[in-house]
Amino acid sequence: MPSTAHDLRPGDVVSFHIGPSVVRARVIEDRGHIGIGARQIVRLEALDEEDFEPEPRRFEMAAAEVELEQPAAK
Repeated sequence: MPSTAHDLRPGDVVSFHIGPSVVRARVIEDRGHIGIGARQIVRLEALDEEDFEPEPRRFEMAAAEVELEQPAAK
């Protein structure tokens, strides 16, 4: 299971696996430490999805289940 070295924040770019595919996403909201065991939950927006519908794909995940690729600009 991937883990993060710090709390994620809006603007961070993360990735995670769905089967053999790697999905990249941007953190759009920090929902706080509201998950089981006070895990941080973040709202994500999938990147690189030109073939999908006009609305972006957004979803929530535990920060511990994604890997930080690029921190947000300060």
